[in-house]
Amino acid sequence: MSTTPINIAPSPVEVQLLQGSQRQQQRSSWAKYGKCRIKKLLSSAAIFVALLLIAGAIYMHLKQKNHLGRLNIALATKENNVSEVILPFEVVTAPGVAALGSPLLSDDCLECIAATATDHKPAMCGPSPCSIYRISRPYWQDAIRLGQFIAAQDYESCVSNPECATETVRSFITSYARDCDGDGLILCRDHIMLHQLGPTGCLQRTLPAFSRNRMDVCLRQKELE
Repeated sequence: MSTTPINIAPSPVEVQLLQGSQRQQQRSSWAKYGKCRIKKLLSSAAIFVALLLIAGAIYMHLKQKNHLGRLNIALATKENNVSEVILPFEVVTAPGVAALGSPLLSDDCLECIAATATDHKPAMCGPSPCSIYRISRPYWQDAIRLGQFIAAQDYESCVSNPECATETVRSFITSYARDCDGDGLILCRDHIMLHQLGPTGCLQRTLPAFSRNRMDVCLRQKELE
């Protein structure tokens, strides 16, 4: 006796339940897909906004003018000879930047700083004398604020006193010491550039020719190259 399988057609109720289940699965899939799309869009938008902010910050930084140099040197030259040197001092306080562990500032290096700044001749900063180092008032203020140097005198009296002026330079150089010429070392050449151009200026500019010549001659004489 053979057995013939009997195909039982689903009832209308079962068909409706099956169709409803399929529609529910489709809606669930579309909901998950929609959430993923929203998350991706939000992530992309966040990245785009972040890039815009970074680009804006870089643009604003590049637009800013550097005012941190201690000397603003304008040279008028004629036939490659320096005819006039104007040394106005900006009343700008340098930022509190930690020292980078410079070697000790030797007496020979101090002499080269003075030689580069004034050729060892007492200078005038506006109406006031400012020593053979040409120490501006903001420079002196930074030396006191950042270093271990405690001045017992006012600015004019201190820079007119050779010992006080020297301690001012020591304090400033020690507080801001950095690799100005980018050779990986902090040497006397870096100290001279720092003294002349300021903690930011020495990283961005070079000394004018007459100052560089004075520096090179002194460094060779003192064997500090």
